[in-house]
Amino acid sequence: MLMNFFKRLSVLLALGWSAATWAQGTYPQKPVTLIVPFPAGGIADLSARALKPSLDKALGQPVTIVNRPGASGAIGAAAVANATADGYTLMYTLSSVASVPEQAVLNGQKAPFTLDQFVPVARVTVDVVSLVVRADSPYKTYQDFAAALKANPKGMTYSSSGNYGISHFPAEMLLAATQTEARHIPYAGGAPMLTALMGGQVDFNIPVRTLALPHVQSGRLRYLAMYGAKRWAQAPDVPTLSELGVPIDFVPWTGLFAPVGTPADVLATLRRALRAASQDNQFVETVGKSSAGEIAYLDGSELETFWKADLARTSVTIQRIGRIQ
Repeated sequence: MLMNFFKRLSVLLALGWSAATWAQGTYPQKPVTLIVPFPAGGIADLSARALKPSLDKALGQPVTIVNRPGASGAIGAAAVANATADGYTLMYTLSSVASVPEQAVLNGQKAPFTLDQFVPVARVTVDVVSLVVRADSPYKTYQDFAAALKANPKGMTYSSSGNYGISHFPAEMLLAATQTEARHIPYAGGAPMLTALMGGQVDFNIPVRTLALPHVQSGRLRYLAMYGAKRWAQAPDVPTLSELGVPIDFVPWTGLFAPVGTPADVLATLRRALRAASQDNQFVETVGKSSAGEIAYLDGSELETFWKADLARTSVTIQRIGRIQ
């Protein structure tokens, strides 16, 4: 399934696979709608709304953000997949939405959309996830936590923002790498997931580090370890999993996707605008003060390489989750 997609992805990224002739006039000539297939207040939504003022300027037309949450992003993604490929209805999403088709097949269901219905336009932000426990937890270090996991098979619990989401994947990656088990309790979003941890309903979770930071600073939560290649300046004393001998990583990211068939010149305009917006001072300052991650603009062949690796890594975890559910 992924191999066929990868072959088509190369063509789509290079050419935009324009199946229609672009009408006369310069794009855009009217407002552009960005559908975010996740709830307001989530990472994709925060990133999209932070980007909007800068993208308005770069495009020369207003951008309207519409949240279409539901079914792990499937509802909003399907709406964009079936939209007219003219550049006026686009998807600004979290990377986890790409796992929806494979989840559906694994569960014996019809996929609500396929990945080859989209052209990836650009990656805009990335984030890093973190292993978090309550501040009063008996696990003061990662070593304490790992020992408890091994000593209590399936005895520990963790919350996530939902099945197959950006906090579910890294948790299962950690359990697989350490050959341990824990019971998964999904919640409807990142905020409820953290509330469950702070309320003592679960033992740990793995949120994006910026989402957990205010609760760490207030003394309610404690970081035990960071995913990612290097330590974080906001929490320099917290080791990475790589330092601790657990060589895994998970990079949630946000980006813009267009329906397949969107004309190549429209895609080029969108990429120029997104690159300019990602460098705009207003966007840079807003992201720096929010939980929207870090700006890491990427497009073209570099995005193709990155996305292939990301999809392959995610596919392994999807299969694991499917086996244990």
